[in-house]
Amino acid sequence: MSALNYSQSSRLLPAIAALGVFLFSMRGSVAVAANSTVEKSILHLPTGASRDDFKALKSLPTPRTDTGTVTPNIFHARPGPWGNLDYFTVYLEPTIPMLKRLEFQTFNTEWNFVGYNDEQVAKLFRSIELPAVVRDELLQSDKWRHDEKMITVVPGSEAIEGLPAKARAQIYGVLAQWGENEFHHEPEIVFGHNVRAWLGRANLREEVVAAIEKTAYQRGKNLVFADTPLLMRIAQSEEERLNIRKALSRTPTLVVSLRLHPETEVAKITDYWNDRNRMRDISPFLESVAINPAVTSLDLIHLLPRTVRRLLYTFPGQNFGRTGFYPDCHWTSLNFHNFEPLDRLADPVLATAYTLENYTKVTGAYQYGDVLFLMDGNTGNAVHSCVYIADDIVFTKNGRSPTKPWVLMKLEDVIAQYELFYTPKLACYRRKPE
Repeated sequence: MSALNYSQSSRLLPAIAALGVFLFSMRGSVAVAANSTVEKSILHLPTGASRDDFKALKSLPTPRTDTGTVTPNIFHARPGPWGNLDYFTVYLEPTIPMLKRLEFQTFNTEWNFVGYNDEQVAKLFRSIELPAVVRDELLQSDKWRHDEKMITVVPGSEAIEGLPAKARAQIYGVLAQWGENEFHHEPEIVFGHNVRAWLGRANLREEVVAAIEKTAYQRGKNLVFADTPLLMRIAQSEEERLNIRKALSRTPTLVVSLRLHPETEVAKITDYWNDRNRMRDISPFLESVAINPAVTSLDLIHLLPRTVRRLLYTFPGQNFGRTGFYPDCHWTSLNFHNFEPLDRLADPVLATAYTLENYTKVTGAYQYGDVLFLMDGNTGNAVHSCVYIADDIVFTKNGRSPTKPWVLMKLEDVIAQYELFYTPKLACYRRKPE
């Protein structure tokens, strides 16, 4: 668990409660994990998100590669009123000084079985197909730690690496229920479903990469990794530990550009990218760029609102914590149109009130700047939000942790992350005209 605690107590806003709209802050004495993905603030907005929207999202075609004109790593978005967009993926990593401020309390692997008694823990281990030597170690109950609410098993490195893939998924699936198991509750997602591709150019020793490959496991549609403490013990120096954590913290982002050519319909593109709420007119800029024969593409960041241009591809600095809340997804989404970000939107209660005051729930095709809430199908809580940009590209911050940067992602990839924890449905909110 990280040494810093970015959480505060749960609160409700009476005025919102009267409307039947609540905000729950899933925070308390548990610190936010250094690489936390799950939001620690949850908005409870009006229900009724269409499941059809979610199904439609899942049917989106995979972006194609035009091998005749671009490299295999650059993809075309679908043409639309936004113009012709190309994109590629890069990985962002937090800095070493940032990671030093988020140290682990222990390098031991701890399996915390909350509410279990000795018989239940032993029954679980016996019910799973395990190598005899691994089962014998795990069943040494005299080595278990007991407190009032849970039993803690501390397996050795050999037992962890000796778990078969199916057994690991079964045990870790049980551990994932409880926030006390930081790494299992919120495992690292292996983007691209390939460990070596995910950690390409991370300069990790082969022993470390091999250990990650051996202990990665399937959770839903994602390949994930939850044995960071094991790597901390494998590391041969503090410098290597920090480099491992840096590599595991890497976050993918799309870098998107607008393709320009003599036939580009500047007027239509300008109409799409103009910020209708803040009266920002990008016409002069786009028109002057489009007629320059030397310019064939324009980075999308030039077309985005001021606050987004300042945040995109960056990590939150220490100054963001001055309000008591680090920026989360809702702060990010609700400040999209604001010339200067409103600090108060980092407070879940005030973010809920702001949403109800300034946004209207809509159906139909998404528009640039719409806020897309991921509503948990089981509870109705808004567990995440992001901002629609174009095609199926969104602006997002996937977690309150300072190790989570502001990025552009495919909407289906954002949903896949939150499917680890919830059953998400989409609800679209549009800012009211000013």
